[in-house]
Amino acid sequence: MLGIKVAKKSAEAVKAYLKAHKLLDKQHYVFSRGAFIYFPILDKGKVPDGRLSLLGGKAVDAKFKRSGEAYGYKELLLKRVGREAFENAVKSFDLIGSTAIIDAPPNIAKVIAKSIMDSNPRIVRVISKSGAVSGVYRTRKFRHVAGESGYEVTYSENNIRISLDIRKAFFSPRLAYERKRVSDCANDGEKVIVMFAGVGPFAVLIGKEHRKSEVVAMELNRHAYNYMKKNISLNKLSNVTPLLGNVNEFASKYKGFAGRIIMPLPKDSKDFLPAADKMASNGCVIHFYAFGAKDDPYKEPSESITEFFTKRGKKVRFLHKRIVRTYSPETVEVVIDFSVSKKRQSG
Repeated sequence: MLGIKVAKKSAEAVKAYLKAHKLLDKQHYVFSRGAFIYFPILDKGKVPDGRLSLLGGKAVDAKFKRSGEAYGYKELLLKRVGREAFENAVKSFDLIGSTAIIDAPPNIAKVIAKSIMDSNPRIVRVISKSGAVSGVYRTRKFRHVAGESGYEVTYSENNIRISLDIRKAFFSPRLAYERKRVSDCANDGEKVIVMFAGVGPFAVLIGKEHRKSEVVAMELNRHAYNYMKKNISLNKLSNVTPLLGNVNEFASKYKGFAGRIIMPLPKDSKDFLPAADKMASNGCVIHFYAFGAKDDPYKEPSESITEFFTKRGKKVRFLHKRIVRTYSPETVEVVIDFSVSKKRQSG
């Protein structure tokens, strides 16, 4: 059957891409052979070879064993809670390392957790969300449901390792593809600034894949900052500098420093455009994350960018726009890549 063969270092990015485009065949097992991972994909799916080839993926014919993981979990849950409760239950979950994250009310959470762990032996702990992302640090509350105690996890993606306490710092495994995409855009030897760096996934990946680059990662949350330092050490990097504090505090020190700036704070990114402008060198590429209306997602963020830089006599060139994920029924998160440069003087 049809599959995608990819080197292990790019496996998480390819997996995220296949999931985002609904190409991953969940009825069959993913398997590894030597230095490669093989993903089963839907025969009827259109394989976007151009993007996958950039990630190192290649379409191949392979023999995949039928999976009991995804369908086994749902079958167990249906059997244990009945049809009515099953139809109303959230049947998907996030996986960070060997920890499953669910969003379920207490009355059904333990049954969901048991069904997940019984169908997937490598999952050792299930934790449920117990509140929305909130506050300056974008954290949320969780409650332990089953398995090993604790909230600290170690997670691997794109050939890097990330450690964090999920209660103390924002992190989403669903952004693995986006982190890889941005790293692929970077050039070796660039000076890069990552605003709102969290526990460091963007900074660590760029630092590891571009050893000659100088990466500066800024984070306000002390817990996230401490984990970022740990993750820099965990991945044996010497070209990533972590900074604790508000990005506005560092703007003057890094004036004109960056050839690339990453702004992964969709809720308030436009408020930090003045800091980005100050730290950007001429021709700097900025990866700008924002929320947009589902029916016209790029309109408001693009207008904010254009208006801000035009008032400052700068030229904006849009390079790439993409919907990152659905945030609510009316709202999506988008990323807009653009370059900003000084306008040429006439005469």
